[in-house]
Amino acid sequence: MSVSIEKTQQQILKHHGGNGSQARQAISNSYDRRHDDDFWQFWEATVAANHQTGDGIVDMGAGIGQFVRDCALRYPDSAVIGLEAAPYMLEHTVELPNNARIVQDDLNLPQADIAPGSVSMVMANMVVHELTQPIKMFKAAYDWLKPGGRLCVVDVVRQPLKDYLEHRYTETQVWGDDTVVADLEDAFEHFQEHNRYHPDDIVYMLELGGFKLADRLSYRNDRFVRLVVEK
Repeated sequence: MSVSIEKTQQQILKHHGGNGSQARQAISNSYDRRHDDDFWQFWEATVAANHQTGDGIVDMGAGIGQFVRDCALRYPDSAVIGLEAAPYMLEHTVELPNNARIVQDDLNLPQADIAPGSVSMVMANMVVHELTQPIKMFKAAYDWLKPGGRLCVVDVVRQPLKDYLEHRYTETQVWGDDTVVADLEDAFEHFQEHNRYHPDDIVYMLELGGFKLADRLSYRNDRFVRLVVEK
């Protein structure tokens, strides 16, 4: 276990507004919407393109384990491992099939016991922007993946301040007298957190480590990107 995991836990909790229970509920409630039939069609056609029976699957930032559970059910002959740092997620995990498990790990410096070259698919969903640096996570994924294995990255990406504030303040004027300092400070802090990288920055880091870009999609007014890269 990484000695820095307590620091990462504090960082994630702050990112989640200091309310782990609320963050857990919001992420759990939106899971089905984010993993609809279109998502699974994309996953099967693109991320699972080189998956073979028995290949491992890893979910980095597994939350309460909904994606781990679904992958374990879809691929019953594969070992599915979820990695999660936040205690408020780990304490409320869903019931998992026998071929799945969730372990505590620090994605700023992953230490999970996963054999090199044993994995065909890795998911990193809304994780990159939460890390102090994503390089060690990307490197771990590369080491775990077999040749031809694929990593899927889904995350928020850089946007103009105008777009962010207009999305945040749908009913309140930013310059209005009723907009309090604490809320503005929170808004600008979250803008910085959610605005760390342009999609090209993430592609650059991945290609620098040896990955090849297989698929790229920007969506929701270019506020999100979905990348698939291959080892």
